[in-house]
Amino acid sequence: MWKKSKVTDQTAAGQAGIKKKSKVPGVMITQFQEELPEGMSTPDFTRKPIALTIQEGKTAIFKSIVVGNPKPTVTWSRANGEIVFHPDVCIQKYDESSNEHTLEFPKVAPDDADTYKCFANNEHGRAICTVVLNVIAVGFSKTKELQKVQVEDTADFRKKLKKRNPDGTREEKAMEPEEKVWEILLSADKKDYESICVENGITDFRGMLKKLNEMKKEREAEIAEFVSHINTLKHIEVNDDDCATIELDLDLKDPASKIFFYKDGVMVPLTKEECDGQKHSLKQIGKKFVFTIRGLGKDDAGLYSVDVGGCNVFSTNLKAPDVEFAVKLQEIKAEERQDAMFQCVLTAPYDDLKWFGKKAPLTNGKKFEISSSEDKLIHKLIIRDCVPLDAGIYAAVAGVKSCNNWLIVEADKDPKGKKGERKSTMAGGANSEELEKIAKEQQERYEKEMAEKIEKAKQAQAERELADAAAKLESEAAKKDAAEANAAAKAAAKAEAKAKKAQKIAADRAAKEEAARRRAGEGGADGGAGGAGGAGGAGGLDDGLDEDELSNSESDSAEGGPAGGADGAEGEGGEGGEGADGADGGKRRRKKRDGPLVPDTVIGDEDEDIDEETAKQQGKAARKGKRAKKMLEDGEASAAVDPGVHFHAGLSDCKAIMGEAAELECKVSSEDCKGIWYKDGEEIKTDAEGVTITQDGSFHRLKIHKVTDEFGGKYKFEADGRKTEAMVVVEDPPRFEAEDLETFKTSVTVKKGQKATFKLPFVGRDPIKVQWYLEGEELSEESNIKIEHTEGCSRLLLTKLQRKDSGEVKIKLKNEFGTVEAFSQLIVLDKPTPPMGPLEIIEASPSVLDFKWRPPKDSGGCKVDNYILERNQIGRNTWKKVGLIGPEAKYRDSDVDHGRRYCYRIRVETEIGTSELMETEDIQAGTKAYPGQPSAPKVATAFKDCINLTWAPPSNTGGTNILGYNLEKRKKGSNLWSAVNPPEEMIRSGKLCPVKDVIEGMEYEFRVAAINNSGAGEFSVSSEFVFARDPKKPPGKVIDFKVTDSTYTTLSLSWIKPKDIKGEEDEAKGYFVEVRPAENTDWDRCNTNAITMTSYTAKGLKSLGMYWVRVIATNEGGEGAPQELDNYILAMPPPVRPRFTDVKIKSFMIVRAGNSARFNINFEASPWPEVTWLKDGVPVTKKVTISNAEGMSQLLIPSAERTDTGIYAIIVKNIVGQESFSIEIRVTDEPKPTGPVDLDENVPGTVTISWAPSPDEKKDDRLHYMVTKRDSHKRQWHTVADRIFNNKFTACNILPGREYQFRVYAKNDMGSSKPSESPKWLIPTKKEKFTVNLAESKPCDLQCAPKFLIPLKMHAAPQGYECYMSCAIKGDPTPHVTWYRNNISLNTNTNYFISNTCGVCSLLILRVGSKDSGEYKIVAENPLGRAECTTKLTVRE
Repeated sequence: MWKKSKVTDQTAAGQAGIKKKSKVPGVMITQFQEELPEGMSTPDFTRKPIALTIQEGKTAIFKSIVVGNPKPTVTWSRANGEIVFHPDVCIQKYDESSNEHTLEFPKVAPDDADTYKCFANNEHGRAICTVVLNVIAVGFSKTKELQKVQVEDTADFRKKLKKRNPDGTREEKAMEPEEKVWEILLSADKKDYESICVENGITDFRGMLKKLNEMKKEREAEIAEFVSHINTLKHIEVNDDDCATIELDLDLKDPASKIFFYKDGVMVPLTKEECDGQKHSLKQIGKKFVFTIRGLGKDDAGLYSVDVGGCNVFSTNLKAPDVEFAVKLQEIKAEERQDAMFQCVLTAPYDDLKWFGKKAPLTNGKKFEISSSEDKLIHKLIIRDCVPLDAGIYAAVAGVKSCNNWLIVEADKDPKGKKGERKSTMAGGANSEELEKIAKEQQERYEKEMAEKIEKAKQAQAERELADAAAKLESEAAKKDAAEANAAAKAAAKAEAKAKKAQKIAADRAAKEEAARRRAGEGGADGGAGGAGGAGGAGGLDDGLDEDELSNSESDSAEGGPAGGADGAEGEGGEGGEGADGADGGKRRRKKRDGPLVPDTVIGDEDEDIDEETAKQQGKAARKGKRAKKMLEDGEASAAVDPGVHFHAGLSDCKAIMGEAAELECKVSSEDCKGIWYKDGEEIKTDAEGVTITQDGSFHRLKIHKVTDEFGGKYKFEADGRKTEAMVVVEDPPRFEAEDLETFKTSVTVKKGQKATFKLPFVGRDPIKVQWYLEGEELSEESNIKIEHTEGCSRLLLTKLQRKDSGEVKIKLKNEFGTVEAFSQLIVLDKPTPPMGPLEIIEASPSVLDFKWRPPKDSGGCKVDNYILERNQIGRNTWKKVGLIGPEAKYRDSDVDHGRRYCYRIRVETEIGTSELMETEDIQAGTKAYPGQPSAPKVATAFKDCINLTWAPPSNTGGTNILGYNLEKRKKGSNLWSAVNPPEEMIRSGKLCPVKDVIEGMEYEFRVAAINNSGAGEFSVSSEFVFARDPKKPPGKVIDFKVTDSTYTTLSLSWIKPKDIKGEEDEAKGYFVEVRPAENTDWDRCNTNAITMTSYTAKGLKSLGMYWVRVIATNEGGEGAPQELDNYILAMPPPVRPRFTDVKIKSFMIVRAGNSARFNINFEASPWPEVTWLKDGVPVTKKVTISNAEGMSQLLIPSAERTDTGIYAIIVKNIVGQESFSIEIRVTDEPKPTGPVDLDENVPGTVTISWAPSPDEKKDDRLHYMVTKRDSHKRQWHTVADRIFNNKFTACNILPGREYQFRVYAKNDMGSSKPSESPKWLIPTKKEKFTVNLAESKPCDLQCAPKFLIPLKMHAAPQGYECYMSCAIKGDPTPHVTWYRNNISLNTNTNYFISNTCGVCSLLILRVGSKDSGEYKIVAENPLGRAECTTKLTVRE
């Protein structure tokens, strides 16, 4: 009834996505907020993964680097299925040093080929890039026979999964644990495979994957029969309203296909209506199927499967941990910019609690802080810096239990609209101590329950152990009894053997006894209990005969058995069986019967004890068998009674809307059956108010005319002892009255700057959440938006409206029972925008201009009344008002002049106002068709007083005849063109036009223009320059024509110009060079234009081709006779013997093993030489790459090995000679260290160092050794020997008492190895007493008189600056120093800073003045003498 509004695509909770462009191509960025906080940024890729094509079994690695603040988290996904993260399959890594995120496949398989996505997320945005992995399969991983075996191994299990009834349903039986595990794996994400295997004890991960892949292929083939495409399969999710949902988005091939749901293999009954009373429901919205489980409890845990037709499509596991809420969430009221905290307490520790805010899952971040206590009982959610948009319902979900409550945010009433300061207080954290107390009690109770469970488990274990012990004792006793019975049987066998031996002696006695027993057997057969056959006919009686009768019966069993069995068949049989069963050994059989179950008939008196005397009375036993048979027949007769009325369709739970009608209906098997309706156990009378009870054949209906709260409850219908029940749940969702809704739908139209009001009453049960939207964007309180809510009504006031505010207005109401929306339109009127161009010209003739344009992009909400036009003729400054021309966007102007151009201004006029103008481009009224350009004039003949010209008329005449031509001329070197013919006298034809106004010897060029009715067209291209002179004679042959140089493709020629013979041969002005291949007869001209030089290089020749060459001289009189070479020429350079042109060529090269070896050599030779490379006198192998170019050859060894060492020689040879060069290439590597180092003293004062050779010694003939030494005196290593080619060295000058240590290095051309150290070597010494004889010292006298080592210098200082004087004095004893200015002592003057430090005396004047100028003197005195030094200070102003 109502149309849906556009809603912004939500990319995060309460945030709209803004697409941004990355600097890296192929990266898509989504920003969650319009304005980011300072210093924050969305994720982005600085390096994105690169597509790979790799061979199967190799290692594939994707690398990426991301940036963003806060630091983004990186995840990976693939287009088809999920990524299996396992050390053997796929690994995700992060390198902190390089900031690289990698996705690594250790051994890539063909199944890994796919398109992968890399996601970088933070709280401000998301960045995505894609990359493709292609895998090249190599051979087959398994043979067909092996694959068949694997298919057969899993066939039995698959058959178990496929057992179904004809209607597509499964067999009603609980699933085996193994079946559950495979069902879970078939629908699980690949990232969960490892955890599922660990949980169920599967250790062969690779084997599981192989088996699972085969099962998946078979399952996909089965699904394809019913489903064309699967878009979405969402695993079971527990919501915040005690409900769990499974979502599937399927394209069914047959829309009528049946969908079945199973829990642990047992079908779940479903209803297609969402009713609170119904446990399970299935809702279909287009291609989307939503399976809902309401009122979650512990019994709802299990494996849920979805079957379409006869095929399982999806399975998901619901776990129900034993946890509930001890303290639920409380309502929180917080002020704006204050923090709010929700808290809850659980009955048991639980780590996987989920938080929801306004139906959206919440994660730990800057806005929401999620935490829990150490015992995992208290869980907290803190909402930072609350704003009005944060208000709503928040929920906590633990397992299958949930609780929720409201967060109310009170907005600050700031009249200036400024954002308030952040508050440091927190709402909702006052009862923390009480929650901790409750949590402690729950922890104690939980620990107590766990202890009780452990104790019960221990008791059960003890009972099982006792039972096992008793069973063991019983089995041992049974074995003992069996052994005793076996021994008795053996004894009986021995006795029987003895009896046979005595048969001959007792034959007469035995015959008499046998006759007597036969007579006794015949009498027993008449009573139905004779011999073993009679006992069999009794049907296995448990009572026993006395020993005498038993012995008699056993002795005659061979004859009496068959007879008794036959007689028993004719009689009534024995107890517990029929007569016909007597021959079966007395086994009891129960008769099978069809139909409904009835209590089993009691057969015989099994509980009675039959004494021995009664058992002997065979007649009573026969009568007792007759009585048992009669009771059995009565029981069968009672089981065949009609069970009565039963239900074909029972009542179904329904949701009833407050104020609307509701109906309950059921169907019974009989139309004549009457029934009674009950509500909450009380009978509903037929005349009850507000209810109508009707019966239509076998249908019984209860209709509620207008539902109120009192009609909610449990309803029951009972008929003939059968009953069915259903729940009626009364819901009061928000809704609108029809009249109010129609009024609201009416569009609201206002002018720009005015206000608009939308008001709509509603009804429904509180609390009702009211939301207003404009063009899909939710509105909140702002300066120009006011939202008022009263009881049963909501009002939206929009002020200061602009044209852009026009759009769809939506109100959305929501409570616990449902959601309703209503729509209206807001139209804001404003001035129209200008018309839109460009113009479409319909007609532009000499008398009429007809054109049209496009209407304005926005007419301001009103229809266009008129267009206003103004016209301007190009070249004038005035605009002529045309006036109103009507609402059509076109105009026909007939007041125009031919050839004139016009411009128009167009405005739009509506009832609101007039738009801005649109100025059109210029339009010309008709066009003048001028003729095109004639061809360039050509010189027919030239003389000193006349030049004759010709030209062709233009191809474009302008649609009219050419009337004539205008001809102009210009002297060479001038910029001025002059007319040849007067303007009024046109040249009629261009066949031959003489130009006589020329000066002899001058050079001219000409151009011409055609004339038609419209006028003269454009001038033609200029002609060639021509001299005004009489014709010349052609030149003669060139002189000394020869070849100066040649290559494989060029020939260089030279000649001398021909002689000028007056009257016969004039001077040559240019030359043409022609060549002719020897096999052709036609000459080819090398230059199209004549050259003036007497040399030329012909190019483009074939290598070693034979050519004839000639030169032709030319001038204004024509071409002269050609001059040819005497012989043909070969296109090749002059013969040159091969030689190498490099100044310095290396003859020895060292290359590290594994690196490439490259050697280039340059040479020259003609003709082209043959280049050959040899290694040690043998041609090089294919491993070596030889590249030859003109004048150069290169030898390349891509990955050098030690075997590539050798002498490589190049031989360059042609027809003139040959040249060769050799280079030694040594391929080596850093040597390996030597073996252990030993020390030995053969000669006192020396040490012999010996060592095991390096493993590379045999591979490298240039390997040698170096020995270094360190002693305890110097502690530094120094070399004692180098270039040792054996494995021994003797070190000399070994002093006793010093500790020595040696190192041996293996060295070659690449460097040295790691050192091998020797043990420490020490030759102990005996300490002797050390005495020192000191020479007598002579006294030294250092006393001297004062002496200036460095005298004072002259100083000139600017006034106001400082001045520093210093000198150095020597003297002993230390002299006394006195400073003087103009012979006045300064030592006591505080204006001067005087110092004496270690003989350096200084004087400092901080600010020099004119009074400080003069002579300065320093005097040094001691007892041995006196010294002085003077200087002058000049003060500059």
